[in-house]
Amino acid sequence: MSALYQVRIESLGEFASDALEENMMILFSNIAPEEVKDYCFIHCHDQLKGEIKPGNTLKISERSFSITAVGDVVNKNLSELGHITIRFDGEHSAEFPGCVHVEGDRPDNIVCGDEITFYIN
Repeated sequence: MSALYQVRIESLGEFASDALEENMMILFSNIAPEEVKDYCFIHCHDQLKGEIKPGNTLKISERSFSITAVGDVVNKNLSELGHITIRFDGEHSAEFPGCVHVEGDRPDNIVCGDEITFYIN
């Protein structure tokens, strides 16, 4: 598998884990505006090395998830801002343009230092 985008969590917003309990993970690079940082998992930014699409794999720490749907602006937002929302619901059409949907139960806990990688299969 070839990595398309690989980052490490640097900080967690005060309410980021609350969103995770609702089966969503909001990612934003360290350029996130102050008014949204509290809801995000903040990471160092990487260069997007290809297109994320259904059938690719998302890996969070040691857990892998199959990508089932990708919103229309995911690749643009990830490339420019490091910002997307990951939904752990296995939907096959994106709920919002900035959402990536994956199959599998959400991680119980995400901490600083955890690595997030999108792979092309």
